[in-house]
Amino acid sequence: MNTLPIVIGDIHGRLDLLRLALDRFPHRPVVFIGDLVDRGFESRGVVGLVRALAAAGRAQLCLGNHEEMLITAVLKGRARDHWLDNGGQATLDSYGGDSADLEDDAQWLLEHARPWIQRGHVLFAHAMRPDPSDQDEDIHLWGRPGEAPLHRLRPGVSHSVHGHTPMERPVSLQAPDGTVAWFIDTGAFHTGVLCALDTADWTPHLIRLEEQDGST
Repeated sequence: MNTLPIVIGDIHGRLDLLRLALDRFPHRPVVFIGDLVDRGFESRGVVGLVRALAAAGRAQLCLGNHEEMLITAVLKGRARDHWLDNGGQATLDSYGGDSADLEDDAQWLLEHARPWIQRGHVLFAHAMRPDPSDQDEDIHLWGRPGEAPLHRLRPGVSHSVHGHTPMERPVSLQAPDGTVAWFIDTGAFHTGVLCALDTADWTPHLIRLEEQDGST
C-alpha cells in the first residue's frame, strides 16, 4: 500500500466533496490542511468523519485559523461574534443546538489539530511555513503568499503544502532555496471544487460533484 499521504485542502463544511475525495483514494493515509469547519452547512459531519479517520490511524490534521476561532469561541468564551461573523454561524447551525457535542468536538480539535506536521521530506501547515525564529507566531495560521515570507525549511525537507488562500487552481511556488511550496485551497465552499494533492507524484486532483474523475 502506498503510504505517502493525500493532502486535502480547506473543506469548510463540504461533507459531500470530502466523501468523494476519500472515495477516490480509499486506502491512502490523509493529511487535512485545516479549515474543516465554518461557511458550509455540514461542519459537524466533516469533523465527525475526520475524527473517525484519525481514530482509525488513517488521518492527521493541521490546525486551521477557523478551528482556532472555533476553539477560542466555544472553549474559551472569547471573540464569539468574530467567529460567528466569519462562517461560524453555519457551524453552530449544523449542531442544531447540541452544545455538548459542539464542545466535545472543539476539545478534540484542541487536542488533535497540530500547528504543523512533518512527514519525511514534506511539511504541512495551514497557511504558510512556520517562522523558524518564532518571531511571527501566527504565520502558519494567517499568513498569505505574496504578503508573508516563504521561510526556509529544515534540512532534508524539500516540500511544503498549505491552504488558507483560495486560488482558482492549485499552485506550486519555488522558494529561493530551491524547495517547493504548494497552495491547494480551491475555495471549496464557494466553487464546489476541493483539491486532493497526491504527494506520491505531486498530482493535484480536483474533486467536483459533477466531475468525479477529473484531475489537473
